Amino acid sequence: MSSRKHRQTARLAAEAEVTHGLKIPDESAWYGYEEDLDVHYLHVLFYGKSIEEVQGYFGEGRSIERMDELLFAPRPVFQYYVRAFACFVMSEAAAGDSDSASPFLSLLEEREKREPGSVRIIFPALKEVLAFIAKNQAYFDAPVDIYGDFNERVRKLYETCDA
Repeated sequence: MSSRKHRQTARLAAEAEVTHGLKIPDESAWYGYEEDLDVHYLHVLFYGKSIEEVQGYFGEGRSIERMDELLFAPRPVFQYYVRAFACFVMSEAAAGDSDSASPFLSLLEEREKREPGSVRIIFPALKEVLAFIAKNQAYFDAPVDIYGDFNERVRKLYETCDA
């Protein structure tokens, strides 16, 4: 098996692990979304859609917007759709996309500070993507002097989430 084919197979397996057994958030999970304009917009884009269906809303600069929206989304919505973000970061579409990898890390860092336990409880499902980001900073074309050291940022997330 070629190296590229092996990486693609590994990514698909990791994506399956991240999304295994999840249900799309229903209206009750979105409770209070109307109170924040960004979360309201996220509702317009994502409501009733699967992780696969929202992949087109990430990348090409849009991941920064999704980070802001997910940061303030109700906990169940965040915990479901952060996995969509994780799947995007693991995809080939994220190659060279520093503005997806870094905002993904920032989302996890800030969300856990803002609402302790919201990341910690789902942390096991995110370990694969975090390991990928930590080991592949150059893949995302994310200079350390601009985006910080991804490996160090991931290590701090492990500490913050007691993982």
